[in-house]
Amino acid sequence: MKVGIEKIEVKEDKTVKQLVDELELSSVPVLLELDGEVFYPDEKCDKRLKRGDIVAVIRIVAGG
Repeated sequence: MKVGIEKIEVKEDKTVKQLVDELELSSVPVLLELDGEVFYPDEKCDKRLKRGDIVAVIRIVAGG
């Protein structure tokens, strides 16, 4: 398994779902990290993100 991490600064208030849609990640296996909390986007789709928040997008790639 490989893990790639990309940090994104939120430019305007939005929900997790809006961010995932904006980044076209809805069909990609990812976890998000915000303020030390790691979660699947589907679990917290209504969570509000504030301008200036730093969200880590953790892409999970399995393979051999």
